[in-house]
Amino acid sequence: MTGSSDGGDAKPIVSSDANWTAPPCWYEPFYSPDELEKYLQGMYDDAAKKNAGTVSTYYNFEMSEMSALKYHRGDDGKWWGLVQNRHLPPGQVGNCTLIQPWLWVGPATPPPPGTVITTKMLSEIAYGATKLPSRKVTLSPAALNQKVNLATYVKFDDPVNPVWVTAQLQAANIAATVVAVPSALHIDAGTSYADPQSCNYTFTKSGATYQVNSSSAACNITYRKATTGGAPYTFKAQITWTVTWTPTATPQPGAGTGLPDGYSTSEQAVAVQEIEAVVKPTS
Repeated sequence: MTGSSDGGDAKPIVSSDANWTAPPCWYEPFYSPDELEKYLQGMYDDAAKKNAGTVSTYYNFEMSEMSALKYHRGDDGKWWGLVQNRHLPPGQVGNCTLIQPWLWVGPATPPPPGTVITTKMLSEIAYGATKLPSRKVTLSPAALNQKVNLATYVKFDDPVNPVWVTAQLQAANIAATVVAVPSALHIDAGTSYADPQSCNYTFTKSGATYQVNSSSAACNITYRKATTGGAPYTFKAQITWTVTWTPTATPQPGAGTGLPDGYSTSEQAVAVQEIEAVVKPTS
């Protein structure tokens, strides 16, 4: 897996599709019959050394089962191995651990549908491995020094680069590259006691990067209620990323087939105070 990062506090992509899940496991072509026997024998020997000369029932069963099949020597085909998605937390691999680890694939024994790696599956793997930078906006006055009924100026003018991830399987000569391009910035004041409570900006292309124009007065936020004595407001800045993929190892921003939009979010605690009145003494 290769890719790029725009720096900042990069975190795994949050999909706009709540039902989207990355493939937990799949089969890839691995070994010829001789290669698989050598690999399993090495695993068997290592297990015996680590367990003082005893080998687990699993290794004994696997070795005896393969010996009975004679590793498919003389047959036209290859052994495919089960691969778990290492970008998923252990609890999300489902029943992958219950699936047989090796699958013989040949002209007369095609793999079961949906088990073999494809460019589409590679794109989903790359999507799940994508990390997006979260960018804070600059507030004036500062986040912890806001005042009631005083306009808060929102500044965000740093260029943002596209992010890309390539998943490639050289043994099958296939690849897929996912590219995420920033398309919108959503600002939320963190309370209904703000005018406006939220606003939106659109990213525009500027050379190889993307930027937003945050100078519009219409999107400046004014807090109408103080947080004095209570919890601060949570000010959020969320970037929406338009995501596409191509069946190549080369990133092509804006080209290819669409995937669900991605989100990256940053938060700031905002404390709002009442403006203190200054009373001049009379003479």
